[in-house]
Amino acid sequence: MLNRRRFGARARALWDRIPARYREGAVLLVHEEAEPDPEHPDVFLLGACEPACAALEDALAAAGDLRPAEKQSVLHLWYGSFVAMAERARAFNWACELEETILHELTHHWEQRAGLDGLDRFDAAQVENFRRLRGCRVLPGFWRDGEAWHDGRWHIDGDVFVEVDGPPPWTVLDELGQQVQAVPDECSGIATLPGHGAMFDGERGDLVVAPRPRPRAGLLRRFANWLRRPAGG
Repeated sequence: MLNRRRFGARARALWDRIPARYREGAVLLVHEEAEPDPEHPDVFLLGACEPACAALEDALAAAGDLRPAEKQSVLHLWYGSFVAMAERARAFNWACELEETILHELTHHWEQRAGLDGLDRFDAAQVENFRRLRGCRVLPGFWRDGEAWHDGRWHIDGDVFVEVDGPPPWTVLDELGQQVQAVPDECSGIATLPGHGAMFDGERGDLVVAPRPRPRAGLLRRFANWLRRPAGG
């Protein structure tokens, strides 16, 4: 396990290794404490990206004088959160997790400058997946904001999501290359097969199988169907 001093030194070395043009407008700040998620206290945030001068940016935006490319960001790293995650994980690669977190938050910085929200949507999908693991109700199709894989599959932190056609039970290939049968839960309508997903932090995640949503008719088609409805219907 890295101590606080070595963690900070490793973070600075990784940061300095990134070309200066990619670090433009961003600064790195390392904190000693852990940072629990405000909605899920038993989940710890490894890093975050926030505006360096939020009040000033809000004022400039209100005046119509804020250019996205001029946005400045502070990238936070929480050493205590890394410690907490390392204590929970079977396998925790400090160097890889640290580099991935820095690049993840730096991508947030550049997406904010470009006016994009791809990573914000992925973060939201991670939160929804955590809710799924806790047995809470989740948004239908949230996994589509995860990492898109092959053959209509999506990946979120070791859990693999597959959409299928036809009535259950469904027969699909798991991440071990084996054919498995999936029977959906009566309440959620999806099937969960623990241990049949991808490797993540030293163990396999879930394989989650869900019916593919039916495509909705376009607005003009729905309007035309409404006009054709029987009188008094």
